[in-house]
Amino acid sequence: MKQLILLLMWWGSTAAAAPFSYQDIRTDSLKKLLITAPLDSNRVMMLTQLAYEYTQTDPLFTISYGRQALQLAQQLRFKSGEGWALVRLGSGFREAGNYPAALQMGQQGLVIAEELHDAKMTARALNALGYLYWEQGNSRPALAYFFRAKAVAEKTQNIALLTRVMGNIGNVYVQLNRLDSALIYSQRGYALDLSQHDLTSEVGDAAMLGNIYAGLGNYTMASRYYRSSIRRATGQRFTFALCRAYLGQARMLEQQAAAVTDSVLYFGQQALAAGQLGQYPKGILQASQFLAAAHAARRDTAAAFRYLTLASTTRDSLFSRTKMAQIQALDVSERLRQQETADRENAAASERRYYWLLAVLASTVPALLLLWRNNRHKQQANRQLNARNAEIASQRDTLSNTITQLHATQAQLVQSEKMAFLGELTAGIAHELQNPLAFVKNFAEVSTVLVDDMGEDGMRPRPRDPNRDLLLAGLKQNLREISEHGQRATTIIADMLARSRHGSAPHVPTDINSLVDEYLRLAYQGLRAKHPSFHAARVKHLEAGLCQVPTVAADLGRVLLNLFTNAFYAVQQRQMLADESYVAEVRVTTRQLASKHIEIRIYDNGLGIPAEVIDKIFQPFFTTKPAHEGTGLGLSISHDIVTQSHGGTLTVDSREGAGTEFIICLPCPPAL
Repeated sequence: MKQLILLLMWWGSTAAAAPFSYQDIRTDSLKKLLITAPLDSNRVMMLTQLAYEYTQTDPLFTISYGRQALQLAQQLRFKSGEGWALVRLGSGFREAGNYPAALQMGQQGLVIAEELHDAKMTARALNALGYLYWEQGNSRPALAYFFRAKAVAEKTQNIALLTRVMGNIGNVYVQLNRLDSALIYSQRGYALDLSQHDLTSEVGDAAMLGNIYAGLGNYTMASRYYRSSIRRATGQRFTFALCRAYLGQARMLEQQAAAVTDSVLYFGQQALAAGQLGQYPKGILQASQFLAAAHAARRDTAAAFRYLTLASTTRDSLFSRTKMAQIQALDVSERLRQQETADRENAAASERRYYWLLAVLASTVPALLLLWRNNRHKQQANRQLNARNAEIASQRDTLSNTITQLHATQAQLVQSEKMAFLGELTAGIAHELQNPLAFVKNFAEVSTVLVDDMGEDGMRPRPRDPNRDLLLAGLKQNLREISEHGQRATTIIADMLARSRHGSAPHVPTDINSLVDEYLRLAYQGLRAKHPSFHAARVKHLEAGLCQVPTVAADLGRVLLNLFTNAFYAVQQRQMLADESYVAEVRVTTRQLASKHIEIRIYDNGLGIPAEVIDKIFQPFFTTKPAHEGTGLGLSISHDIVTQSHGGTLTVDSREGAGTEFIICLPCPPAL
């Protein structure tokens, strides 16, 4: 049994040293041995070795074999096998994109390795945890774990592991944009790869060296390493390295050409295909993000949207709020576990000292005074320990509150990122459409004038043809429709551009009552200018002495103007349907709440909003108005301005046929 375990451990340390073409031979041999292997510790080690063999090629097999090894090791109470199974499971979950499970498995494996004082297992667990944090972009903890793994590998002369760790440290320094340090460690790792014949590490380090040289502007060296990585990895199922090398080459070509060429798209697509083939979520995310940006630069919006959707789906699967909360909770639990372990060790040491003193006192009476003195010290230590326990409980509660706050912050960050990207995309589309729409409008107006001239001047000497007159009238009407729809499209584009621009001005203290009064008047006068026969009662209840709210007055004014205009429109529509007893009314109220917020309520007794659509009114391009009125962006932009630019809330309360009330709530500045 011991000989087989030693053989498997040696095989695991040198498995990367053989060319990948030998992997099938190794896995087939292990599978054949597994068929007749009894349910003992040898079978556990075979399962962990099989899990290791599939880590870089098929992480789902790694997870499957790792789970079998873990279950059997726990049944046999084989602690070493349990530790190796947990480390392999952590690597499998990491490559599959399940970061919370990977972190949990890795931490449990590290605990067992440290309990057994197994240096090799400890170093592997540290390296796996560092790689997990690097995958998530957490450079600092990743670097700490890698340097701990490096120290253990150097102390135990574990060159096979040191080969991996050096390259991993270089990867972290690339992430930190410290390319000089990254070049040093990556070159050392690459040299060890070649000397140890570690093909897995070689192709990964070669791709990363290509990225480093590209970042330093040495495109010749970058191309050399990219080609080496692709050549060595092709046909070997090292899809993670192929994905990294192809994507790096695509970015380098784009940087050299200062444009998106067919070659750039080809290498980007190759990177995505490699990531999908190897079920490598991080590679799929990076490649799809790159292709989305590349197609957007080429104005291929359909392809850009397709790749952007793939990137968004992959990013949500990797970095969803639930997964990130689980990772943070595991981090907190691990810190608390370490603290509690230290406290238990201190308490155990104190208890050992106490019993030693009892033994001394039992053998000598003169030591009674010393016993009494040390007993007092013990009581004081107990009080300190109780105080420490209370402090730990307080810290646990604080950390729990911090996690709750992190949930909210992460939701805001994700929303901000999505809205920022939508703003950029909207602005780009709007700018591209403005010119052709302007031409449509201008040509339509010119054509109308030509038709007028042809109808009034060019045809006067000849007898008028009724059919020709009908055709001219129809043509003129069609041109009017073109002009109106062109103006309609221009209005939509203006709103789209406004959506991407709002919130850029500084926030200054603003008198809310003055702003409300001004835009109520402007909205009413604007509708009266279009419909002189329209009248509505305007009721104002503006509380005096409100706090000065820091706002972008132009943006908040746009919100108020939009809400007032909608209110007057609603009462006008009901006025056209109701009898003479109906009195159109728009009421606005401001007041300062006890929660240190300013509340603005805008009420109209118009038609109200149907219950089945009220949940959609803040969505972009959704409108309850007829097709020729409203862009469907007003309430969406207003909601973004209030919630994102000003940190407030915008809600609605409506009953169909009875009226609608919009409520804006804005925070007051903190008191000095």
